[in-house]
Amino acid sequence: MKIQIVIFCLFASFCLSCSSNTGKWDRYTAKDGSFSVFMPTPVEAYDKTEMTPFGKQVVHYVTWKPATFELNKFRLFQISYTDCPRQFTSDSTRMNAALDSSISMRKKDFTELEILSEPIVQNGYPGREFIYDPPKNNVITTVKECIGNNKKFDLTVIAKKDYPTNAEVANFYNSFQVLK
Repeated sequence: MKIQIVIFCLFASFCLSCSSNTGKWDRYTAKDGSFSVFMPTPVEAYDKTEMTPFGKQVVHYVTWKPATFELNKFRLFQISYTDCPRQFTSDSTRMNAALDSSISMRKKDFTELEILSEPIVQNGYPGREFIYDPPKNNVITTVKECIGNNKKFDLTVIAKKDYPTNAEVANFYNSFQVLK
């Protein structure tokens, strides 16, 4: 009987540890000090050279996703950023064109279908946003891009539609700050 109780307690402990939400949240500050954001930990930071609206550049990524795949609780939090040459921020017309081009490129990462995007202000910085919510899929994607201090930032959250992530998503987007 005691062995059964011990086995049950170990099994329950294992199940609870495997089904945790995003775990610990903490403020992440970029290595170069350009931004900070509150997001789940631990994060993975890496760089990739990619085509951007400004030509081929190094794009810096900071990503959190669950350590184990949980079908009913999938989510991903990611911020990427790259340099935005001054000629694209020198006036609002050029900045808006750069933002429109950038968000159009980003939409193609998810679908070839037309997705509406809207102008936004992300914590004081001009930007664009789109929500990709395909009817036959149980995942919703929200992408917000902004330009601040000569950097283009892309904040992305992918989450299951039926999983209660509204507070987490709001916490992620609202905590974003451009630092230098």
